[in-house]
Amino acid sequence: MTVGTHLPKFLNAATTLLTRAMRTGRLLFVAGLCLTLASQAVAADSPVFRAGAATSDITPSISADAKIRTSRPPATHVHDELHARCLVLDDGQAKLALVVVDLRHISAEVAAAAKQIIEATTGIPPQCVVISATHSHTTGGVKLEEDKSQAYYDYSAFLTRRIADGVLRAHNQLEPAQIAWGVAEEPTQVFNRRWFLMPDRGPVYGAHDNVEKVDTNPGYKGLLRPAGPVDPQITFLSVRSTSGKPISLMASYGLHYVGGVTPNTISADYFAMFADRVGELLGADPHQDPPFVGIMANGTSGDVNNLERYSDEELAQRGPQPKKKYQPFEKAREVAHLCADKVMQAHQKLQWHDHVKLTSLQRTLTFERRYPTKEEVAWAESVKAKRIKPMSSSRYSTYHTVLAYASPDMPPTLDVIVQTHRIGDLAIAAMPFEVFAEIGLELKQRSPIQPLMNLSIANGSHGYLPTPEQHKLGGYETWIGVNKVQLDASVKMVDALVEMLGELNAEKP
Repeated sequence: MTVGTHLPKFLNAATTLLTRAMRTGRLLFVAGLCLTLASQAVAADSPVFRAGAATSDITPSISADAKIRTSRPPATHVHDELHARCLVLDDGQAKLALVVVDLRHISAEVAAAAKQIIEATTGIPPQCVVISATHSHTTGGVKLEEDKSQAYYDYSAFLTRRIADGVLRAHNQLEPAQIAWGVAEEPTQVFNRRWFLMPDRGPVYGAHDNVEKVDTNPGYKGLLRPAGPVDPQITFLSVRSTSGKPISLMASYGLHYVGGVTPNTISADYFAMFADRVGELLGADPHQDPPFVGIMANGTSGDVNNLERYSDEELAQRGPQPKKKYQPFEKAREVAHLCADKVMQAHQKLQWHDHVKLTSLQRTLTFERRYPTKEEVAWAESVKAKRIKPMSSSRYSTYHTVLAYASPDMPPTLDVIVQTHRIGDLAIAAMPFEVFAEIGLELKQRSPIQPLMNLSIANGSHGYLPTPEQHKLGGYETWIGVNKVQLDASVKMVDALVEMLGELNAEKP
């Protein structure tokens, strides 16, 4: 019920009482009583903003089955548990569930299945649920990386249920809350990993023995200039109870995993370390009930990592630099703490809101699937015939992918889900790719709602997404298989998301 439906009744009642009071000489008393009753009705009918957060353990088993072949060595130790980190917001009319899983990828099938359960248990519709992955590369072996195996299907079923359970737990813990958002910057930890090389480095050979213009992760010397930008922003939102208790803080940063993990070890990387550290800095009681939930999502980092690379010219200007040898997990912790410190500096200046409106839009985009050229197929068949060991050179390891994508059984199109969400004057764009930084920067520049939080590997994982210009340069991220869709897919996706953000902006906040 709304205030508009109740006020006429109270005005009529007030008129009747005033008339009687004039007859009995009790005008002031009754007028005060009417105002009190009306104000109570308005207060009772005003929507209450609520928030709830929870984590759900999604760590796979570390027991290895010798009969199962894997592309990655199975983990034999767990450094820190993996979680689905869940935040649910409720404006009194609409709800939004934000989920970040400590995994390398999230399949569209698992995301869709989890959303069905979430809708059945909480009433939150699929278009109002975002499930994204951090892209940590140390989240396990066969159960996370292999498909069409029993272990994969077993873990997928487990993961689906655990994600849904986490959202239900967060929903169960909804309480009146305040919300705020902001933007921090940490430019010292993000570096583009695609580089133009000095001529004396020689040609860069691509996946099909073709010569490319840029190299991915090319070492540290003989570098001319990076092939693209980075996004140093950390966009975040924070929710607290009306008494001031921190409930959750969710951030997004355009940085691939950091690494530095001991072999065969499961770890959630810097994402989880940030989550723990930001809770400490907020003063969250480790024993509070329900517990504080920190969240770090992957922004647009498809061509960005944490390895410091500089051009030869800049290296000469910088002079000799001390090289620090990091212990396992030390670098990831350093990055996490730097990011948390920057967020906390911005957090001190936030404007808190007692209520904001939540709105969401979702579209399914259909992309043409990328097919190999005749030349690429001929190259792949020659590699197969020569029986070149796949890992003798990274470019040879793609021959089987080329042949698979040349199969007539390969579907000609690929449907992907994109979403936009508005939380007051904060917007979110969710994309199911490893998105290049310049795409995220363009989205931020074109978004009519500011600030914008970008989420990659969201509601599915369909490979790298370079721009058409980056495709012309070549490099690992543009190879067929790791890139699966038409070469101008980024243009189509950005235009769709900007249009969706415009629709959200047209609605009253």
